[in-house]
Amino acid sequence: MHNRLRVNIGLICWFLFSIILVNIIEKTQLISLIDNWGFACTQPVTQLKTIILTEITFLGDPVTVGIVTIGLMLFLWRRKQPTDSVWYGMLQFLGYCLVILVKYSVVRLRPTHRLISVSGYSFPSGHTFSTVIFVFTILALTIPRLSKHWQKILYIFLGMLWILLIMYSRVYLRAHFTTDVMGGFLLALGWWLLMNTQRKRFFNWLIKPVRKNRSVR
Repeated sequence: MHNRLRVNIGLICWFLFSIILVNIIEKTQLISLIDNWGFACTQPVTQLKTIILTEITFLGDPVTVGIVTIGLMLFLWRRKQPTDSVWYGMLQFLGYCLVILVKYSVVRLRPTHRLISVSGYSFPSGHTFSTVIFVFTILALTIPRLSKHWQKILYIFLGMLWILLIMYSRVYLRAHFTTDVMGGFLLALGWWLLMNTQRKRFFNWLIKPVRKNRSVR
């Protein structure tokens, strides 16, 4: 994907995110309709379904994803891929700072009648954001190594399915409104696309002092 296309799609994602954000702040009828539709789509509530989705949602927890990301960073560093290690770690952890900033700016309360114990504010979904960044990281690292087209399609399908499962689990468990997970997805996708247009520039800036020291010597 060319940088211009990344920028355009990334900006569209953040524009849509901004629309959701404004409507949430204004508490419009549109937000209520979307949220109620999302809750209806997760019905019925059963004990087995709650147990399974509680386990699934744990795997999308920003803490869990953060620990796995650190492990991935160490793995990449040992594989002599330090730029990948730094870059993908930065996308995950700096990106989540953006989530926290939005959460504490909007201060949207979570849904009532939650099926799990959860604290903090609701918009956007941190689970969704962290999962999107992690899945995209895995796809970016593995797809170029796959030779067969069907394998690439399968990996992308499984990655998208996992993201949807995390989003579904958050709404089903009443940990988030539908617009929270939509916002988390759009924020993450925009962050991923826009930041990756700056990857070369970032590393050129990072190693510039090293080059200068070598030239002085």
